[in-house]
Amino acid sequence: MKQHYRDGFRGLLQPGETLVEACDFAPNPALPAVPAELRMPARPSQWEQRVSGVFDSVASVIARPVVAVSHSRLANNRLTRALGRAAEAVSEARENAEDALDSAAERALWGQVIEGGWQSMAGRFRIHLAHAGDPTGLQAITDRRLIVALNRNEDRPNSAPQWVVAVDVPRRNIARFQANPGAVAARGRFDLVFADGSWIALGSALRRQMEQFVAACNGH
Repeated sequence: MKQHYRDGFRGLLQPGETLVEACDFAPNPALPAVPAELRMPARPSQWEQRVSGVFDSVASVIARPVVAVSHSRLANNRLTRALGRAAEAVSEARENAEDALDSAAERALWGQVIEGGWQSMAGRFRIHLAHAGDPTGLQAITDRRLIVALNRNEDRPNSAPQWVVAVDVPRRNIARFQANPGAVAARGRFDLVFADGSWIALGSALRRQMEQFVAACNGH
């Protein structure tokens, strides 16, 4: 295990938790997009929260005359609300269709990359991974869980990495790790198989690192 991988998880382990193996984490680009209705709202930063608080206090004063209009029959009649819902549905359908076309092209290179519905363990893992921004970061297996970490300072040049947990999975929810480098573009791919039988394709940039990571996961 490279030292900078070990260092990345130094502050992320729970008391008494033991790091077994760590390497780079490369999200599989063929993973399906999460439908809009299942996406989690983005968590605003502290700065965004402060700005939002100031804006909301100002906007509430400016918008007072508008509140009266919003209660008028024009703003609240059934036709207006129905048109608004229809426009929103069309926008979401178009976005989902574009995501589906992108995913189909990726699957042609990567093969099947997930098995199980959105309520399965693999589906929920995919949702959390998408919510984290599908980070290219680090992954580790410990005596308790699988951890995917992302660098909060990635967009700040010449800054020290600030690693945070993006997604983690208890070991009791994991059945096995399975090396699967056979796809055209997936030499560092492995499949994470969950206890409910669902699975998802993850990976490392290099096949050698992936195989070392999978062997350590299954051997501990």
